[in-house]
Amino acid sequence: MKAMQALALSPPEPMDRQRFTELVRLHHLTLLSYARALAGAESTARELVQDAFVAAWQSVGKFEVTRDFAAWMRGIVRNKWREHCRLHAREVPFDEAALSHLEETLAPHSGGDAALFARLAECREKLPEPMAEALRATYDEGRTSDEAASMLSLNAAAFRKRLERAREALRLCLSKNN
Repeated sequence: MKAMQALALSPPEPMDRQRFTELVRLHHLTLLSYARALAGAESTARELVQDAFVAAWQSVGKFEVTRDFAAWMRGIVRNKWREHCRLHAREVPFDEAALSHLEETLAPHSGGDAALFARLAECREKLPEPMAEALRATYDEGRTSDEAASMLSLNAAAFRKRLERAREALRLCLSKNN
């Protein structure tokens, strides 16, 4: 009896790779369903679950083995979903019908686009190189302001100010060409 009490009172063993693998197999489909409900898209759901398992393994030492593994993993998937939403906040999904409607709406107005883009290209060529680099990093390469600032060895505030000045210079240049 004392041996059983000692066993019950002893701290649980930390989770090893084999036990973690078993739990991953056991909960994978449930977590994938949960991620699909959050994300909607199958590919995003798979990425969320994969990222969650990686994060769980990296912090498995913090997991209290007496807790519910599924609840812990749902929390990680939910946090990965929130992170995904923050990173992709600017994306607006369009299905084919919405894209077709958008193209039909814009088609009558497309005649002036070529001239406008040509003027914009001329104005961009006139920008000082630091401003042009800020525009390229943001608009041509699709970098976030933090990524672009790091790439250009600037702090984030200085980069945003440079980008603001570049946009203003383009507005002035385009307004002069009208």
